[in-house]
Amino acid sequence: MKAVTPCVVLGGGAWGTALANTLAYAGSPVVVWDRDPLVVDDLQRHHRNRKRYPNEQVHEAVRGSLDLVASVQAARLVIIALPSNVNDDYATRLAHVLGPQHVLVIAAKGFRERDGALLSRVWSEAVPQCPQVILTGPTFAAELMQQQLTACLLAGPDATLRAEVAEAFATPWFRLYEGDDMVGAQVGGALKNVLAILAGMVEGLQLGHNARATLLTRGLAEMAKLAHAMGGREQTLYGLAGMGDLLLTATSQLSRNYRFGQLVGKGVPMAEARLKLGTVEGVLAARIATVQAQSLGVELAIIAAMDGVLHGDVAPLQALEYLMMRPREHEF
Repeated sequence: MKAVTPCVVLGGGAWGTALANTLAYAGSPVVVWDRDPLVVDDLQRHHRNRKRYPNEQVHEAVRGSLDLVASVQAARLVIIALPSNVNDDYATRLAHVLGPQHVLVIAAKGFRERDGALLSRVWSEAVPQCPQVILTGPTFAAELMQQQLTACLLAGPDATLRAEVAEAFATPWFRLYEGDDMVGAQVGGALKNVLAILAGMVEGLQLGHNARATLLTRGLAEMAKLAHAMGGREQTLYGLAGMGDLLLTATSQLSRNYRFGQLVGKGVPMAEARLKLGTVEGVLAARIATVQAQSLGVELAIIAAMDGVLHGDVAPLQALEYLMMRPREHEF
């Protein structure tokens, strides 16, 4: 008989709701904590989250809560589905609540803005006593919510904990592969957004499929290079956390970063494009990765060029011309 694992999902957005729904179908009681009373009330009274999924029902085992501390205290698995820019705040707020009896499942992607720290470091600084794993990979939340086939990477140093988390999520439509490279897993999840903007930009400029394939392949190599320099393994970036997530995000209109790149490529001012689409994670990620690479002595020509474009230092076509005219080099 499958073990019942109490879970809390921090963040009632599209991603958090889809993860909670999956956990419930897998047999776990789940609480979704969110600061929005309307989201919590909808989950609690109607088993819906109409703010994110107007036409979807949420599993009846999912409950909503506004009580952050009580929700975390009652859980074994604490799934972090918060925006990357608020992880620091919530890690500090929960420092006195989380302990070795909890397992942190970091399902957010990105860096800490002020210093470029990975989210695993953000949480380990606040709660070093709490074990953690990274959940990442090619996932559009809406498709997971609709129970379409999805696979992710679960990365962490403890095989027993990985197995516990993987079992809690196991359904016929959601498969987790395991690994121990937390650094590589997080670098892939953060940097794929930069390359998704690039892919959209190439499309908006009508530069063709050859250009897109070239830039994404070489961009993936840069992701692997940075992961290695930060203490991860290049191999991780050629799996679900890197290439898998990149294939998804850089080829679909469902990707906000890809659509943003298309608008910029078509000549829409970046400020206007951001107003249309909201938060575009790849803009900040490009700057952080560029700074990180410089401090580590690593050259990331494509990502640095994208950072220049996204911060108005160079026009898209000028950046691409620079990349094509760089000195020749070995592929590997």
